[in-house]
Amino acid sequence: MGGLAVIQAKRYFKSVPVEAVRALWGTMEDKKAGTGILVTTSCFGKAGHDFAHRSERLRRIEGPELKHLIKEFLDRDVLVGAKEPPKNRR
Repeated sequence: MGGLAVIQAKRYFKSVPVEAVRALWGTMEDKKAGTGILVTTSCFGKAGHDFAHRSERLRRIEGPELKHLIKEFLDRDVLVGAKEPPKNRR
């Protein structure tokens, strides 16, 4: 890759809004980063994909790809995007 990379992780159950992609882009510009990587346990909506697609410097990693990378590099099988069990209430 080379240069500075900005990585942002989002744990969402619904699709990641385009505002999160734009915020990462703004941080990349502010820090003069060559690459931005936005990782989510969920997926990106069409607007987020469209915005990121306009730049070769911004990479998106969605739930299924994240699961694959964890398996490949950490040899762990995970449930990406699974909801937390409800907390015990009194």
